[in-house]
Amino acid sequence: MQRERHILDVAGETFLRLGFDGTTMDAVAERARISKRTLYARYRDKAALFNAVLGGLIDHWLVPIDRFQSGQGALKETLLTLARYLSLFALTPQSVGVTRILIAESERQPGFGRMAIESGRRPALRVIASILRRHRAELRRVDLDMAAEHFMNLVVDGHLQLACLGVQSSRRQIEHRVRTAVDMFLSGVRRRGMA
Repeated sequence: MQRERHILDVAGETFLRLGFDGTTMDAVAERARISKRTLYARYRDKAALFNAVLGGLIDHWLVPIDRFQSGQGALKETLLTLARYLSLFALTPQSVGVTRILIAESERQPGFGRMAIESGRRPALRVIASILRRHRAELRRVDLDMAAEHFMNLVVDGHLQLACLGVQSSRRQIEHRVRTAVDMFLSGVRRRGMA
């Protein structure tokens, strides 16, 4: 398990530094100080290795999200805490770098994007929708799955797009965007008179 983690850490660093095209299985094996045979025994090719790196990043991202599913806090505070977590994770150098690779490789390797959506985004959307369901009495009659998608768009997608374009955000800017996004979202889905 420790060796596997080491290989994926080295592979992740190599993909981020050199991109998908610039990374070779030979380079990963050399940097990880393992034989090519050992690497190929675990991953049949570079695409399989990148999928494993992506899967590890998604798993790391999703583990803390589960705690939001069972929390009992007020809706606004829960959404603010979740929005901060999602934004800050999306803006880590590793997340931004992997997203750049996903975008660059989307035409040649559509499976990467499908995996990111199926294994990462959809589970996060389910958590958001479950939070909204817990607070259903506060909300207008809206499609909660669609509302979860809009929440993700407001909270994560704009930040991530700017980061992929090289626009850096300070903690203060991120916090301002998070608060604005949550306020806008709630003004659209909350019943009138609910604060």
